[in-house]
Amino acid sequence: MSDWKEVYTEILSSYVGRYKEARGNSQLRNEILAEVKSEILQHEPEDSVGLPPHLRVAIRREFLPHLDPEDQDDEIAIIQHILAAGDYKKAFTAFTAAQRIFKEEMDAYDRERRDTKDLKTIGQRNRIIQKWWESVSDERKAEAGRAAEKWNKLGAPKETHDL
Repeated sequence: MSDWKEVYTEILSSYVGRYKEARGNSQLRNEILAEVKSEILQHEPEDSVGLPPHLRVAIRREFLPHLDPEDQDDEIAIIQHILAAGDYKKAFTAFTAAQRIFKEEMDAYDRERRDTKDLKTIGQRNRIIQKWWESVSDERKAEAGRAAEKWNKLGAPKETHDL
């Protein structure tokens, strides 16, 4: 996959000056963006090009509301396809759900048992977390299992992705 900057650098650099000059004029900026999009779509790269995630987010948040309705439908279809690709992530297990639900408890257990002076304790930390999981009551393991099933069907709460 080619880097999008290298593939489209000539096209983007030819419009950057006009885009900067149009600051404050959203109508003119929209026209410039439409021209850029049109020219990029006419340009066939030799290899597939992936846009960086922050650019996709910017397109969805900032530019999507300003596009023509026909273009909005196209972009929404692309976004839905990208979101559907996220369905192939690794499913939550009771253990991974428990790590998120009982994070404070697990961290306290880890702090009590890990040698904090040794910076190379990842392997030790993994063993400690496994011991913690074994010490968790069956009731809490069942709770974590139910959460994992729910998250696999509906998606995990946003705060679990921040961990």
